[in-house]
Amino acid sequence: MLWDLDGTLTDSVRFVVDTANRVIEAHGGTSLAFDRVGAMTGLPLSEIFALVWPDLTPETVGGYVQEYRDIYDREVIPATRLYRGARATLHAFHVAGLRQATVTGKRAEDCERILRGLRIKDEIDVYLGGNSVAKHKPQPDLALAAADRLGISPADCVVVGDAPADIEMARAAGMRSIQVTWGYSRARLPAADLLVRTWPELRRSVLGLEPILRRRGPVRS
Repeated sequence: MLWDLDGTLTDSVRFVVDTANRVIEAHGGTSLAFDRVGAMTGLPLSEIFALVWPDLTPETVGGYVQEYRDIYDREVIPATRLYRGARATLHAFHVAGLRQATVTGKRAEDCERILRGLRIKDEIDVYLGGNSVAKHKPQPDLALAAADRLGISPADCVVVGDAPADIEMARAAGMRSIQVTWGYSRARLPAADLLVRTWPELRRSVLGLEPILRRRGPVRS
């Protein structure tokens, strides 16, 4: 099981949008609509700022990204919460013997800090994020790196996400995808193999994929 974070495990898409707009407005830019930023969840922050300033130098973009991270570390991480149902689902999959990893656009260390702070300890085997690979979502690199670390064939992996980048990454990696509707995208994304609207439906759907319960490998360092 390869999990997106914002809008999938944590109720935090609005935090991403609001924090990006705080940085944009602080530098004289016009704030972006929720849908424009939300659709880019999982992509590098630099691409969000490029919507406002296409010609920014790398140094300036780097400064804006750091401002975003400072706000996020100070204010957002302490306020981030799991969706109701996430904890029970992670535990159910862990008990069933499924390997689980994160494939978030956030930095891996931030993802781990958030989930460990929410008392998710044993369920997640590998924390990977946007800084774990050279090519970001929707390229397949992050999902393939997670499969390799988990010791699982890509064909036996399922990506769970709420945004186009998650679902397109899964398809590019040769993995199945499940779109959840409690995050950003409410309408079915064309590339999604399955759409679920509730956590019980997600649990039933995954545990019904019997082949993924038979192929387990060692987590690789």
